[in-house]
Amino acid sequence: MTSLLAVTFMFSGCESEEPGDPKVKYIVNGEEQASAPDKNYYKAVSIESNSKDATIVWDVATWMLETSNTTGKETVNVYFEYQDKPVTVDGIGFDSLQDAFNYVGTDSKRLYLTKDVKGGGNTAPGSDISIEMGGFTIDGIGEDTIINNGKMTLYGAGTITNSVDGEFSKSIVNYGDLTLQGVTVTNDTDSVTIWNSENGSSVLTVKDSDISHSKSTVMTVVNSGTMEIVSGTVSGCGDSFHPVIYNNRGTSILTLTGGNVTNTADGYAIYNESGTINPGATVYGESYNMPSAE
Repeated sequence: MTSLLAVTFMFSGCESEEPGDPKVKYIVNGEEQASAPDKNYYKAVSIESNSKDATIVWDVATWMLETSNTTGKETVNVYFEYQDKPVTVDGIGFDSLQDAFNYVGTDSKRLYLTKDVKGGGNTAPGSDISIEMGGFTIDGIGEDTIINNGKMTLYGAGTITNSVDGEFSKSIVNYGDLTLQGVTVTNDTDSVTIWNSENGSSVLTVKDSDISHSKSTVMTVVNSGTMEIVSGTVSGCGDSFHPVIYNNRGTSILTLTGGNVTNTADGYAIYNESGTINPGATVYGESYNMPSAE
């Protein structure tokens, strides 16, 4: 992607007037705005000027107008359109979540969604990624939707899901440090919604988020690492063999700080196989091998 969008006229050789800033109009999706739009959601598509002598450039990297040989008599129109790519990083649009993750590599970046995303993504070890959901949906459509190998925060209204019935595709696989902040995580496949792995360093924190599964024969969350419910809901409709949260390892730690864990069917809300439960203010239904919440 080029970093400059320019209209350039060569200086005519006449004596230039005193320098001054041109009059700039920002045209966003066909309507004039007082300022340039957010580069993470819009792209600059063209620029025009009435000047014959000035060099006028829109710098995509700095998201600012750069000029030379201007007198203040010039008029400049910069045209912007909403991003046609579903994911942006550093103002650069990507067609897929995996392409965006590949661009980030092991860096620390914030990703923005501008539309619904189809297909999953696997982050690099050591990455530090925040995803602003923007009210949109990431659907793995038959592959694990998000596999986190580093540090990640998913925040803002939006949904992470997997909608292909009959597949064994998780919505989130966490091998690193993952925080869910105000998001919805669902799953309609024959695999769990979230698997917090047993690699010894997987940390999952749930804040003001809603996690659920639509099937009675599947657990919602399998916790094999460290998990804390600060606030929000974890729910499912599992039968007696499929609890909502399965704390399944001796090293698993589940901390119930707040929120609710609910099984809308006859199964357990929480099944603690052999791990540790730290009770708190979380409200939960019938459970197995659980300490008192009092």
